[in-house]
This record gives sequence, C-alpha cells and structure tokens, in this order.
Amino acid sequence: MKGAVGWSECQDKNIWDDFVTNNGGSAYHLWAWREVLEEDDHKPLYLVYRRPDGKITAACPFFRRAGRHLQYLESLPDSDAAGPVTSGSDHDLSEIVSTLPKSVEFTLSHPIVAMRIKAYQEPLVSRMKALGFQSIQTSEIFDLDLWNRSPEHIWNNGFDKHDRQAVKYYEQRASFSFTEDESDYLALERPDWSYYQGRLFRPGFIPKMKEKLGERLKVAMVVASGGATLAGFLMLIDPPNNAGSRVHLLAVRHSAPKNIHSAVTFLNWKAISWANANGIRYVDFGAYSRNSSSDPLHAFHRLKERFEITPVPRYEFTLPTSDVTYSIARRINRITKPQDLR
Repeated sequence: MKGAVGWSECQDKNIWDDFVTNNGGSAYHLWAWREVLEEDDHKPLYLVYRRPDGKITAACPFFRRAGRHLQYLESLPDSDAAGPVTSGSDHDLSEIVSTLPKSVEFTLSHPIVAMRIKAYQEPLVSRMKALGFQSIQTSEIFDLDLWNRSPEHIWNNGFDKHDRQAVKYYEQRASFSFTEDESDYLALERPDWSYYQGRLFRPGFIPKMKEKLGERLKVAMVVASGGATLAGFLMLIDPPNNAGSRVHLLAVRHSAPKNIHSAVTFLNWKAISWANANGIRYVDFGAYSRNSSSDPLHAFHRLKERFEITPVPRYEFTLPTSDVTYSIARRINRITKPQDLR
C-alpha cells in the first residue's frame, strides 16, 4: 500500500464500524458484511482516508475480483449500496475520490488494474462524473422516502382499488411476521429473477448472514391463517443516522397464487408500515433494469411505481489505478472480458 494522500488499509473492526455508523454508512458497509463475504472466499481490502492529524474522513470497502490474469477491486459484491462513506464538505469528497485510485499499486502478486464502484447516492455520483471517471448505468433503484410519501398517502393516492382489496383480503386471512427459521421461506417458489439467487439461496448462506448481521437481518413472511406460507423476503436494516435510516428488501419469494389477490402486495404494504412505525425513512425495493423487454417482473415493478417511487439511476464507475496499465489491459483480448474490464 502507498502511504500518500491519506489512504491506508484498515484492519480494525471497531475503528471501521465506528466511522461507518457515525457517517451514514449502510449495512453493506459494516464489518459484518465483510465477514459474510469473506467466508464465501472473497478477499477484502478495506481502505480509510486520514487527514494529517490522523482523523479518518472516509472509508471505502473493496473486494478483489479476478479476471484471467489481472485483478480489479469491486465495491461491493452482492450489494445494492457501496462506494466510499465520507464526512466533511463536498470539496473534501472530490479530493478523497480523486485520490482513491492512487491508493493501490500494480504488482505481480496483486495485478490490480482498476477499481469498480457501484453508486446511486448523491453527491457521490455527481462528484465522480465531474472527475471524469468512466461510468455506465447498470440499473435503477426503487428507494421509497417515507418522509415524503407516508403510508396513508400511498394508500389513498398510489394504490388502486385492486391493491387495497388485496391488503384487506389478507388482513382477514393472513399475518405478517418475522421468523427465526428460514426453512419455510426457502421452501417458497424460487423466482429466477432474484438478484441474489446465486448466493442467498445456496445452502448455508442465509444462516451465515444471520450469524454475522444479527438483528440487522430479518426474515419476513406472510402466513395464512391455516398455516401455509404465502410470501416472504429478507429485510436488511442500516444503522440509524440523522439523515434517516434505510431497510433493504431482498429476494422476494412467493407461493403459486390461488386467487386474484397478490400476497406480495400485502407483504410490501406491511413492510412499509413496519418501517414507518420503527422510524425508518427509506425502503429500498432493490434494483432492476427498466429497459429489459423480457423482464418477468414488469407487473411487480408497476406495483412499486404505485408507491410513487421515482427510480434512482445506479451507476458502475471504473477508476483505473494506472491509465497506462489499464489501457494495455483493455487491448489484450485474451485477458480482458466485458464483465471484467470496461
């Protein structure tokens, strides 16, 4: 690691979590998520930016990802929220982000040619674009702001008659609850569209998440009065902060419908009501590609739009650690692949 510009590796869990939780970091930024991914054979590199007086003003988690011969750093695998967490002014943010690629060296043991950062939060996105980093829009995030759209407003103005009927139908015939045993949730139909299907539904991964994340991870389900599980998803809860905390809804699963009313509508409504009652500002419904004509979740996305959510573009930024090395790597066809280097 280079000692210049204030970036260095952090290997202290307490120092890392103290900064992240006090500066608006997400659950994905916590050390616990690092431990989840580490056990899945990912190799971490967690960086902090220090001022001359030693105070930390930024933290950025990465994991090494390998191409055929070269490596890149990704922030973060299997995560909707990633990139640097910062304190201070917008000017500080520009300086911090601009120096980030200089914090690593290309070596034979670690041939890192670029950093890739997924981001949708402002002002981070605007600053990275202004700095000229290459980016592509990969998806859009459905992020419901309950400070601007209360459940009552959604009920009266967002939901149509059929949505309200679905909620009333299941209010009388089912319950919304959290469970310690995810087996019933996993027994539900596995939707092929799940963003997390490669990992979350692999045996042992959800118990690993529960062990590391504790109360920040909840398994929410809709259970019929007769005992049958109808729908469920995972809820990942961010640390509280002054700007408003967030809950991430992951990997919806459901049983085959036996009536015209959707248990997923009821599940979403109860999750929104729970978040509002517990002082959580944002409900993250996840990412999707609006331009996909074959998207089997079209009806589900339309439901989210009834919550009057304005989709937020999510970008993937590429930060070459060396313009020369990165340019050469892109030209070597046997090394570079579209999914590895852009």
